[in-house]
Amino acid sequence: MRAREGTVVKARYRGVLVTGTDTEVGKTVVAAGLARFLRGQGLDVGVMKPVASGAAESASGRRVSSDVVALMTAAGCSDPVEWVNPYCFVPPVAPALAADLEGVSVDMERIADCYERLRGRHDLTVVEGAGGALTPVSGRLSVADLAQRLRIPALIVSRAGLGTINHTVMTIECLQSRGVECLGFFLNRFPPAPDLAERTNADRIAAITGSRHLGSIPELADPLGSGLAEHLLRSSHGESLRKVLLRADPEETTRPPVSSQPGGEGRQSREAAES
Repeated sequence: MRAREGTVVKARYRGVLVTGTDTEVGKTVVAAGLARFLRGQGLDVGVMKPVASGAAESASGRRVSSDVVALMTAAGCSDPVEWVNPYCFVPPVAPALAADLEGVSVDMERIADCYERLRGRHDLTVVEGAGGALTPVSGRLSVADLAQRLRIPALIVSRAGLGTINHTVMTIECLQSRGVECLGFFLNRFPPAPDLAERTNADRIAAITGSRHLGSIPELADPLGSGLAEHLLRSSHGESLRKVLLRADPEETTRPPVSSQPGGEGRQSREAAES
């Protein structure tokens, strides 16, 4: 997608983690909406849910994570599901516990290998974490440690109401302590008639942490469909997100072939370069 004549829009990062201050805070809604939004900017978007729990299992033993289905649908991708979701567990608990219950060892290097495969296929890959930033993925390793291993920055999804200052600030400091850049935060399920705390939380969090408020997301009629992408396109938050995730580079031009004949354009080009 072209930003203006002579420029082309590219992703600033090859991957980004969507994490949250808690479980059920809206990470999948934001990750899927982000994938649709970035596709609308002209990017080829990949998605990944390294570890999913609470999956449904068919009689044949096939496991399906609704989060993974939502992400792949939003991105319009056809990547192998075992790359998108290397570990899929049935128990609806933290991934590390689900793995223990099923007798599986979660290997960070396997996750990193799958991410690199996706990274090589797409302009940008949206990675959705599980639970919050310190939710254990494998042993003592957390979602934040996974982001550090993959060398990707993070976006945080927070609740809108009372208590979110504490949760969001702690999440930002947790990520930063592990060397993970925090690109900003969303307040999800923002009410149509916010109270005093809801009206002022975003400014307070930004003042304390220096992190960018990327939007207050209302309750959406179609949260896993096109609802969030359309909201971002209509609101000023979309421009903030573009500034964070995209850059406009000079468009590459195709130069005419240079003649190598003596006295031809080749000599003129060399002379111009040496002058």
